[in-house]
Amino acid sequence: MIYLEEFSILTPEQEEGWLHDNYNLHCTRQYYPFRVFETPLPQLKLGNITILYGGNGSGKTTLLNLMAEKLRLPRSTPYNRTPFFGDYVEMCRIRMAGEDTGYVEQIPYESRFIGSDDVFEHILRLREQNDARNLAAERAARQWGGDRSCLTRLNSKEQGGYDAYLAHMKARHTTRNRYISQRAEAAEREYSNGESAFIYFTQAIAERGLYLLDEPENSLSPNLQLDLVDFLSSSVVCGAQLVIATHSPLLLSIEGARIYDLDHSPISLRPWHELENVRLLFHFFNEHRDLFLNNRR
Repeated sequence: MIYLEEFSILTPEQEEGWLHDNYNLHCTRQYYPFRVFETPLPQLKLGNITILYGGNGSGKTTLLNLMAEKLRLPRSTPYNRTPFFGDYVEMCRIRMAGEDTGYVEQIPYESRFIGSDDVFEHILRLREQNDARNLAAERAARQWGGDRSCLTRLNSKEQGGYDAYLAHMKARHTTRNRYISQRAEAAEREYSNGESAFIYFTQAIAERGLYLLDEPENSLSPNLQLDLVDFLSSSVVCGAQLVIATHSPLLLSIEGARIYDLDHSPISLRPWHELENVRLLFHFFNEHRDLFLNNRR
């Protein structure tokens, strides 16, 4: 399902013209997102899966941030921006599906931006919640032990009185586990960072919606990256549209993806097997192919 058909930013000439007309260039050096793209960026025509490929500093994340802000997609964590950012976003152009027919495809409310910081924040928040739950469980366990061993006599002020007596009797007739479960939430099962990240994606991406994913391969092993490829492919079949910033060869191999090579001049669509990162790995393994072939079973 396609919701966003086209996205375009300013040309270098438009950027310089606007900066010259609106700001004294000697007042600040923080122009972001102006002057990020040295090579003119074409109008991005988006498909069911669109991939923004490029090395560090190529502008992949900047494009996703501009799209997310232009479309007002929700996100969990802050991102790099300057006082110029809002003005730049206003000048970006989008084209939604159905504009030619007058039946514009509305972006579902499930749509969102998902970046590495969102995933890491989720993992840290889960750990903090589990730490608090474990602490509450430890306190409940100590309370259960103290109440059971209490020899309080009814109405004895010196030993706690009637309330302490009731607590003592309740503890005697309640198992330790049940006593704790009544007073503290059970901690959620904790996984490795990679497993937690993969689970996060499967929970955050619904069957409908536009999702902007910034380097989702972070923390994922090759096996989990391939699992993510399968999951994202199935999500598209169910009605999701994806725009992904990545330099992972495994994610770049997603069948049917439109891949914009931000490292190439001019920036253009290219097949995944021609991209520099992919070719680099191909040559690396080809140099060591005897090691693999001699150990075949």
